[in-house]
Amino acid sequence: MGCLQIIPHNLLTFITVNKMKQTILIFLSFLFIYSSGNAQTPDSIYTLTAYVGAGYVRNVTTFDFEFPGLNRNGFLANLRVMWKPDYRIRAGIEIGRTDVYSVDEASIQTDSGATSLQTDVYAWTFMAVFSMSIINNLEINVGTGLAFTTVNNSAFGIESISTDASSTFMISTGYFIPVSKDLQVGAELSGTYIPKYDDYLLALQISLAYTFLEW
Repeated sequence: MGCLQIIPHNLLTFITVNKMKQTILIFLSFLFIYSSGNAQTPDSIYTLTAYVGAGYVRNVTTFDFEFPGLNRNGFLANLRVMWKPDYRIRAGIEIGRTDVYSVDEASIQTDSGATSLQTDVYAWTFMAVFSMSIINNLEINVGTGLAFTTVNNSAFGIESISTDASSTFMISTGYFIPVSKDLQVGAELSGTYIPKYDDYLLALQISLAYTFLEW
């Protein structure tokens, strides 16, 4: 029975990952076709824009077992640097840190006696990001790269820490309002998948975008 329950779950995960990969490939193909038809002119302007954001993240994964002390909510922050030519296609890199989930449970009965359990799971992400702005101020982003997930456990007075690397996928949309020539403020809604522990994260953050180089 356990195997029969695992098979549909693994199949669903496999299908979901493939759909995310297909979405990213379709988006990148569209970017390539679009950029081919929007070649740079001699008077084109290039810019480098830094995005700094922070906000709320929630783990929406279905857990096989949920401790009463499970906390799905957390905090995330990221830094993204995008190269922007004078057409709508952009590319860049992003570094981020996000909470995945935590557990804080007291008086857990085990074969070795009662103990408290504290678990913190968080990830550092490093991604290549591709972006497109179809209408003014609205941006759509897709990204893929690596996630280094750290699990910090504390039980029976013993602390253990482990870190594992895996792929990660992200899609987001953001709306930015100009404050000055080089500064914009906005909000971004994103979804991130980390296959290592099959975690799905939804996040809402406030971001500042600053154009620090133009040529």
